[in-house]
Amino acid sequence: MRMQVGRSVLLGLVAVIALLMAGNAALWLLVPERAAEALKMPLLTGPALSSQMDIGAFFLAAACFIGLALITRERPWFIAAAVPLLGAAAYRTAAFLFHGAPFLADMVGIEISMGAILIIASRVLGRERGSNG
Repeated sequence: MRMQVGRSVLLGLVAVIALLMAGNAALWLLVPERAAEALKMPLLTGPALSSQMDIGAFFLAAACFIGLALITRERPWFIAAAVPLLGAAAYRTAAFLFHGAPFLADMVGIEISMGAILIIASRVLGRERGSNG
């Protein structure tokens, strides 16, 4: 019974992460000023805005990977969603360590937490490709 409750809570957390990623992707598409503000950055202009909008694709891809993970329960999709989140945390930390950016502990903490939840979900909720599980 406890195991089932734990799995349900984990499934809910993964679904919330998917909704957050999809919402952020939509925000970049529809209201990029608010999306940039949420990530603590100014909205750029000209060709730089086009490149900055690529961030929306990051969130869209993560949401799609999580959706595929939830539908198929295949472990690689959970990991595919976790990698860009953990990569973002690593790059934010590198910006702090090597380039003088302020350390955004709240953002890094969120990215690491969501990535960790997805990795845990890959172990608990996922099944190996090709298994009957």
